[in-house]
Amino acid sequence: MTKTKKLKSKSTQVILQSALKKGAKVEVISPRFNLLKLTWNGHCLFVKGTSFPVNPQPSCMIANNKFLTKKVLKPHKIPMPKSWLVRSASEAHKIATSKEIFPCVLKPVKGAHGKKVFAKIESLDEFEEILPLVFGNPGKRDILVEEFIEGKDYRFLVVDNKVSAVMERIPAHVIGDGESSIRQLVKKFNQNPLVGKRYEKPMCRIQVDSEVKRILKKQGKKLSYIPKEGERIFLRQNANISTGGIGKDVSDEVSQELKKIAIKAAKIIGLKITGVDMIYNPRKNKGYLLELNDCPGIDIHHFPVKGKPQDVGSDIIGVLFKKRRSN
Repeated sequence: MTKTKKLKSKSTQVILQSALKKGAKVEVISPRFNLLKLTWNGHCLFVKGTSFPVNPQPSCMIANNKFLTKKVLKPHKIPMPKSWLVRSASEAHKIATSKEIFPCVLKPVKGAHGKKVFAKIESLDEFEEILPLVFGNPGKRDILVEEFIEGKDYRFLVVDNKVSAVMERIPAHVIGDGESSIRQLVKKFNQNPLVGKRYEKPMCRIQVDSEVKRILKKQGKKLSYIPKEGERIFLRQNANISTGGIGKDVSDEVSQELKKIAIKAAKIIGLKITGVDMIYNPRKNKGYLLELNDCPGIDIHHFPVKGKPQDVGSDIIGVLFKKRRSN
């Protein structure tokens, strides 16, 4: 039996354990780089993190570029927020003053984990305050100015043309106890045993940065504010787990219509295994696709903070060796 090793990535650990459960032989090539070699019925393949060999490289490259993803999906009438590609602060300013864009989002064309994503920018003044944070270094950068959609943030894990699980991602927040300040409540949150330094646990630390201060300022609050007992204070607009958001499994609650959109988008881009991010606006009863992820975190589905765990690892292992079974 293969000895289970501790990996840096909780998601890769899930893949390792799911493969062993399936009866596959697992060799940990590099714990540091989360590289596995899986062998089953004489067939072997490599998995690095949650990068899987069933996903074609060109499809992964499209998914890694939010602008290209939109270009590919647009002719297929996938509902998405309006967006404009800019390469400098002056181009962004021109869009902001010539188009009706507010509220809007500024985010890099490439990137993950919600880094450098500034959402719900509601005025030109606020927009111009954020521009230096986005275009901080000299030179051109590919940035999307995107329409902001209010609603629930969903992550659909699509595995072989089926939705394996759906996670509602709730933005980083604290809940008041009537005694502690927001700063103290963040510290308590970060001391939760489910919170890891990086991605080795189901939850991630809340980092107090300029984005947290911006969101608090919009609410007329500071880190020294003491919330009332039960008062919920949101600290970010984006709901990424990596920025302190929490996951709630809603696999049985989300409509089939939204699941069909996620599956259709995955097929068009050409990804067998992908995390599809979508915003659902309850008032309009409409979902808007944001992006696809070719290396999706899967531990959040196995270890949701709320709701029922979903065994997506088994689904993924089944797909990885699906063609090998038929040969």
